[in-house]
Amino acid sequence: MGARLLRNPAFWYVSALAAMWPVLRLLPAERVLALREWASTDLDNLRPWPDGHPVGSLTVSAFVPQDTVWIWPVFALSVFAVVGALGGRRAVAVLALVHVVATALTEGLVRWRIDHGALPPEAAHALDTGPSYVVVAALAVAACRARPVWSRVLWLLMLAVAAPTLLGGVTDGEVAAVGHLVSLLAGLAVAVAHRLGLRPVARRSATPSAPRQASDRVPSN
Repeated sequence: MGARLLRNPAFWYVSALAAMWPVLRLLPAERVLALREWASTDLDNLRPWPDGHPVGSLTVSAFVPQDTVWIWPVFALSVFAVVGALGGRRAVAVLALVHVVATALTEGLVRWRIDHGALPPEAAHALDTGPSYVVVAALAVAACRARPVWSRVLWLLMLAVAAPTLLGGVTDGEVAAVGHLVSLLAGLAVAVAHRLGLRPVARRSATPSAPRQASDRVPSN
């Protein structure tokens, strides 16, 4: 059981978010700010290297909450349900893709609004970190496809509790709210795809199949 848990990517993600809570509380404020500025998925950091570091910021951002740090490991428990439904590798790939796509769309919106005068140029380096895009997608998948079936009620309630805060401002085009809406819709799309036949990635057997015996071969004419 312990070895199986250690192989589950959900365990490591929840553990990393839980560890981030004391880290952010114990670090000096200037160090916390420096970490968040480096991890921020803003337009400045997402520029191609060497002007920016898009891979680093996209990766670290998913582990560095900005607000209510303690609640994210609780919400992230939904990733276990996603792994159970899709398999470990597919769950990681899907949630990472949602995080990247939601970030790209929201920062593209920021760029467009800056270019059209709706936002000041300073918005290009506004702090934007957190696991919310990953977690919102995971909650959506868990609410629809978790096993056992009764556990879906739990994830649906958690999603309902979080939704007013996460989606507040979406009608005004608030960047984070738009990203959360994209993540929610992506999670629902994954759940529908799974319902229609998407299956967990099967592991290849570590034991090679035995060679066919001569008596099993079809004789040639």
